[in-house]
Amino acid sequence: MVVRTVGDAAASGARAPVTVVAAAAGLAVGSFLNVVVYRVPRALSVVRPGSFCPTCGTAIGSWENVPVVSWLVLRGRCRHCGEPISARYPVVELLTGVLFGAVAWTLGAHWGVPGMCVLAATALALTATELDGQPPPASVSLVGTALGAILLGAAALADRRWWHLGGMAIGIVVAGCVVAPEALATRRRGVGSAPLWALLPAGAVMGWVGALGAAVGVATFAAVLVATAVFRRTHARQGRGNAYTAVALAAAIGTTAAFVGAFVTGSSIGT
Repeated sequence: MVVRTVGDAAASGARAPVTVVAAAAGLAVGSFLNVVVYRVPRALSVVRPGSFCPTCGTAIGSWENVPVVSWLVLRGRCRHCGEPISARYPVVELLTGVLFGAVAWTLGAHWGVPGMCVLAATALALTATELDGQPPPASVSLVGTALGAILLGAAALADRRWWHLGGMAIGIVVAGCVVAPEALATRRRGVGSAPLWALLPAGAVMGWVGALGAAVGVATFAAVLVATAVFRRTHARQGRGNAYTAVALAAAIGTTAAFVGAFVTGSSIGT
Protein backbone atom coordinates (compact mmCIF):
# COMPACT_ATOMS: atom_id res chain seq x y z
CA MET A 1 0.00 0.00 0.00
CA VAL A 2 1.38 3.39 -0.96
CA VAL A 3 1.74 5.80 1.95
CA ARG A 4 -0.25 8.97 1.31
CA THR A 5 0.73 11.53 3.91
CA VAL A 6 3.70 12.49 6.00
CA GLY A 7 1.92 11.29 9.11
CA ASP A 8 1.29 7.89 7.53
CA ALA A 9 4.90 7.74 6.36
CA ALA A 10 6.13 8.31 9.89
CA ALA A 11 4.04 5.39 11.07
CA SER A 12 5.17 3.07 8.30
CA GLY A 13 7.03 -0.02 9.45
CA ALA A 14 9.40 0.33 6.51
CA ARG A 15 10.56 3.75 7.64
CA ALA A 16 13.51 2.58 9.75
CA PRO A 17 15.27 0.33 7.22
CA VAL A 18 14.68 2.82 4.40
CA THR A 19 16.16 5.59 6.54
CA VAL A 20 19.26 3.54 7.41
CA VAL A 21 19.88 2.57 3.78
CA ALA A 22 19.34 6.16 2.58
CA ALA A 23 21.67 7.60 5.23
CA ALA A 24 24.42 5.11 4.34
CA ALA A 25 23.98 5.89 0.65
CA GLY A 26 24.13 9.59 1.54
CA LEU A 27 27.59 9.21 3.10
CA ALA A 28 28.89 7.64 -0.11
CA VAL A 29 27.17 10.24 -2.30
CA GLY A 30 28.61 12.96 -0.07
CA SER A 31 32.10 11.71 -0.90
CA PHE A 32 31.29 12.12 -4.59
CA LEU A 33 29.83 15.57 -3.97
CA ASN A 34 33.20 16.65 -2.59
CA VAL A 35 34.73 15.64 -5.91
CA VAL A 36 32.08 17.67 -7.73
CA VAL A 37 32.58 20.72 -5.51
CA TYR A 38 36.35 20.75 -6.03
CA ARG A 39 36.63 19.71 -9.68
CA VAL A 40 33.66 21.10 -11.61
CA PRO A 41 34.44 24.81 -10.98
CA ARG A 42 38.02 24.08 -12.05
CA ALA A 43 36.86 22.35 -15.26
CA LEU A 44 38.33 19.00 -14.16
CA SER A 45 36.82 15.59 -14.85
CA VAL A 46 34.83 14.08 -11.96
CA VAL A 47 35.75 10.59 -13.21
CA ARG A 48 39.50 10.64 -13.82
CA PRO A 49 41.92 10.70 -12.16
CA GLY A 50 40.87 9.11 -8.88
CA SER A 51 40.84 11.00 -5.59
CA PHE A 52 44.04 12.89 -4.84
CA CYS A 53 45.41 15.31 -2.28
CA PRO A 54 44.71 18.86 -3.50
CA THR A 55 48.04 20.02 -2.05
CA CYS A 56 50.61 17.43 -3.13
CA GLY A 57 48.58 15.67 -5.81
CA THR A 58 49.31 12.17 -4.44
CA ALA A 59 46.63 9.58 -5.19
CA ILE A 60 44.45 8.69 -2.20
CA GLY A 61 43.92 5.00 -1.44
CA SER A 62 40.48 3.52 -0.90
CA TRP A 63 41.01 3.14 2.85
CA GLU A 64 41.89 6.84 3.03
CA ASN A 65 38.64 7.72 1.30
CA VAL A 66 36.07 6.23 3.68
CA PRO A 67 33.44 8.94 4.32
CA VAL A 68 34.01 10.87 7.58
CA VAL A 69 35.98 8.02 9.20
CA SER A 70 39.16 8.46 7.15
CA TRP A 71 39.30 12.19 7.86
CA LEU A 72 39.00 11.51 11.59
CA VAL A 73 41.59 8.71 11.57
CA LEU A 74 44.05 10.87 9.62
CA ARG A 75 43.28 13.80 11.94
CA GLY A 76 42.38 16.01 9.02
CA ARG A 77 45.79 15.77 7.34
CA CYS A 78 47.16 14.18 4.20
CA ARG A 79 49.09 10.99 5.04
CA HIS A 80 51.72 11.81 2.44
CA CYS A 81 52.50 15.53 2.76
CA GLY A 82 50.98 16.23 6.17
CA GLU A 83 49.08 19.29 4.95
CA PRO A 84 45.61 19.95 6.43
CA ILE A 85 42.56 18.58 4.61
CA SER A 86 39.60 20.92 4.71
CA ALA A 87 36.87 20.09 7.22
CA ARG A 88 34.47 20.67 4.36
CA TYR A 89 35.03 17.07 3.24
CA PRO A 90 33.60 15.26 6.30
CA VAL A 91 30.99 17.99 6.80
CA VAL A 92 29.59 17.53 3.29
CA GLU A 93 29.63 13.72 3.67
CA LEU A 94 27.89 13.87 7.04
CA LEU A 95 25.33 16.43 5.91
CA THR A 96 24.49 14.36 2.84
CA GLY A 97 23.92 11.31 5.00
CA VAL A 98 21.73 13.31 7.38
CA LEU A 99 19.73 14.85 4.52
CA PHE A 100 19.15 11.51 2.81
CA GLY A 101 18.14 9.92 6.11
CA ALA A 102 15.77 12.80 6.91
CA VAL A 103 14.13 12.57 3.48
CA ALA A 104 13.67 8.80 3.84
CA TRP A 105 12.32 9.12 7.39
CA THR A 106 9.83 11.76 6.28
CA LEU A 107 8.60 10.05 3.14
CA GLY A 108 8.89 6.43 4.26
CA ALA A 109 9.07 3.66 1.64
CA HIS A 110 8.16 5.95 -1.25
CA TRP A 111 9.13 6.08 -4.88
CA GLY A 112 9.79 9.77 -4.30
CA VAL A 113 12.77 9.21 -1.97
CA PRO A 114 15.47 8.82 -4.67
CA GLY A 115 14.36 11.91 -6.58
CA MET A 116 14.13 14.06 -3.48
CA CYS A 117 17.56 12.86 -2.35
CA VAL A 118 19.05 13.80 -5.73
CA LEU A 119 17.63 17.31 -5.44
CA ALA A 120 18.92 17.60 -1.86
CA ALA A 121 22.39 16.49 -2.99
CA THR A 122 22.31 19.00 -5.84
CA ALA A 123 21.40 21.85 -3.51
CA LEU A 124 24.14 20.85 -1.08
CA ALA A 125 26.78 20.64 -3.81
CA LEU A 126 25.85 24.08 -5.11
CA THR A 127 25.94 25.55 -1.61
CA ALA A 128 29.32 23.99 -0.78
CA THR A 129 30.71 25.33 -4.06
CA GLU A 130 29.43 28.80 -3.24
CA LEU A 131 30.91 28.67 0.27
CA ASP A 132 34.22 27.69 -1.35
CA GLY A 133 34.16 31.08 -3.09
CA GLN A 134 33.07 29.81 -6.50
CA PRO A 135 29.84 30.52 -8.41
CA PRO A 136 27.40 27.55 -8.46
CA PRO A 137 28.08 25.64 -11.72
CA ALA A 138 25.27 25.54 -14.27
CA SER A 139 26.11 21.94 -15.18
CA VAL A 140 25.63 20.69 -11.63
CA SER A 141 22.31 22.50 -11.31
CA LEU A 142 20.97 21.37 -14.68
CA VAL A 143 22.05 17.72 -14.41
CA GLY A 144 20.99 17.35 -10.77
CA THR A 145 17.63 19.06 -11.24
CA ALA A 146 16.89 17.10 -14.42
CA LEU A 147 17.70 13.76 -12.78
CA GLY A 148 15.74 14.60 -9.64
CA ALA A 149 12.76 15.81 -11.66
CA ILE A 150 12.75 12.66 -13.80
CA LEU A 151 12.80 10.42 -10.72
CA LEU A 152 10.10 12.44 -8.95
CA GLY A 153 8.04 12.59 -12.14
CA ALA A 154 8.18 8.80 -12.42
CA ALA A 155 7.13 8.54 -8.76
CA ALA A 156 4.15 10.84 -9.37
CA LEU A 157 3.10 8.93 -12.48
CA ALA A 158 3.35 5.60 -10.67
CA ASP A 159 0.71 6.73 -8.17
CA ARG A 160 -1.15 9.19 -10.42
CA ARG A 161 -0.54 12.13 -8.09
CA TRP A 162 -0.80 14.75 -10.77
CA TRP A 163 -0.67 17.74 -8.44
CA HIS A 164 2.84 16.75 -7.36
CA LEU A 165 3.91 16.54 -10.98
CA GLY A 166 2.24 19.83 -11.90
CA GLY A 167 3.56 21.64 -8.86
CA MET A 168 7.11 20.51 -9.53
CA ALA A 169 6.86 21.58 -13.17
CA ILE A 170 5.55 25.00 -12.15
CA GLY A 171 8.33 25.39 -9.58
CA ILE A 172 11.02 24.58 -12.13
CA VAL A 173 9.51 26.89 -14.75
CA VAL A 174 9.23 29.79 -12.30
CA ALA A 175 12.82 29.27 -11.15
CA GLY A 176 13.95 28.97 -14.76
CA CYS A 177 12.32 32.27 -15.64
CA VAL A 178 14.38 33.92 -12.91
CA VAL A 179 17.62 32.12 -13.78
CA ALA A 180 17.52 32.44 -17.59
CA PRO A 181 17.86 36.26 -17.92
CA GLU A 182 20.69 36.36 -15.38
CA ALA A 183 22.45 33.44 -17.08
CA LEU A 184 22.24 35.16 -20.47
CA ALA A 185 23.49 38.45 -19.04
CA THR A 186 26.35 36.68 -17.29
CA ARG A 187 27.35 34.95 -20.51
CA ARG A 188 27.38 38.25 -22.39
CA ARG A 189 29.60 39.78 -19.72
CA GLY A 190 31.89 36.75 -19.85
CA VAL A 191 32.21 36.53 -16.08
CA GLY A 192 31.58 32.81 -15.55
CA SER A 193 28.53 31.06 -14.15
CA ALA A 194 25.44 32.92 -12.95
CA PRO A 195 24.90 32.79 -9.17
CA LEU A 196 21.19 31.93 -9.50
CA TRP A 197 21.48 28.33 -10.75
CA ALA A 198 20.75 27.06 -7.25
CA LEU A 199 17.14 28.18 -7.70
CA LEU A 200 16.36 25.28 -10.06
CA PRO A 201 16.51 22.40 -7.53
CA ALA A 202 14.87 24.67 -4.96
CA GLY A 203 11.99 25.36 -7.35
CA ALA A 204 11.52 21.64 -8.01
CA VAL A 205 11.28 20.80 -4.30
CA MET A 206 9.07 23.76 -3.39
CA GLY A 207 6.71 22.97 -6.24
CA TRP A 208 6.53 19.34 -5.18
CA VAL A 209 5.69 19.95 -1.51
CA GLY A 210 2.72 22.22 -2.25
CA ALA A 211 1.59 25.77 -1.59
CA LEU A 212 2.01 25.87 2.20
CA GLY A 213 5.50 24.41 2.17
CA ALA A 214 6.49 26.60 -0.78
CA ALA A 215 5.27 29.73 1.02
CA VAL A 216 7.40 28.88 4.05
CA GLY A 217 10.35 28.14 1.79
CA VAL A 218 10.12 31.36 -0.22
CA ALA A 219 9.77 33.46 2.94
CA THR A 220 12.78 31.75 4.51
CA PHE A 221 14.80 32.13 1.31
CA ALA A 222 14.08 35.88 1.22
CA ALA A 223 14.92 36.32 4.90
CA VAL A 224 18.25 34.49 4.59
CA LEU A 225 19.11 36.40 1.43
CA VAL A 226 18.48 39.75 3.14
CA ALA A 227 20.43 38.70 6.24
CA THR A 228 23.43 37.57 4.21
CA ALA A 229 23.31 40.73 2.09
CA VAL A 230 23.51 42.84 5.25
CA PHE A 231 26.36 40.65 6.53
CA ARG A 232 28.31 40.98 3.28
CA ARG A 233 27.79 44.73 3.16
CA THR A 234 29.13 45.07 6.69
CA HIS A 235 32.19 42.96 5.86
CA ALA A 236 32.72 44.80 2.57
CA ARG A 237 33.10 48.03 4.51
CA GLN A 238 35.80 46.29 6.51
CA GLY A 239 37.53 45.07 3.36
CA ARG A 240 36.48 41.43 3.83
CA GLY A 241 33.71 41.11 1.26
CA ASN A 242 32.97 37.93 -0.70
CA ALA A 243 32.96 38.08 -4.49
CA TYR A 244 29.86 35.89 -4.74
CA THR A 245 26.33 36.08 -3.44
CA ALA A 246 24.73 33.67 -0.98
CA VAL A 247 21.89 32.61 -3.26
CA ALA A 248 22.76 28.91 -3.06
CA LEU A 249 22.93 29.01 0.74
CA ALA A 250 19.63 30.88 0.97
CA ALA A 251 18.02 28.50 -1.54
CA ALA A 252 19.21 25.44 0.38
CA ILE A 253 17.91 26.77 3.69
CA GLY A 254 14.66 27.84 2.05
CA THR A 255 14.22 24.41 0.49
CA THR A 256 14.78 22.73 3.85
CA ALA A 257 12.26 25.09 5.42
CA ALA A 258 9.72 24.25 2.70
CA PHE A 259 10.14 20.53 3.36
CA VAL A 260 9.87 21.00 7.13
CA GLY A 261 6.90 23.34 6.70
CA ALA A 262 5.07 20.73 4.64
CA PHE A 263 5.89 18.12 7.29
CA VAL A 264 4.57 20.28 10.15
CA THR A 265 1.36 21.17 8.34
CA GLY A 266 0.71 17.54 7.40
CA SER A 267 0.95 18.11 3.66
CA SER A 268 1.10 15.05 1.42
CA ILE A 269 4.76 15.17 0.42
CA GLY A 270 5.03 11.57 -0.67
CA THR A 271 3.39 10.12 -3.74
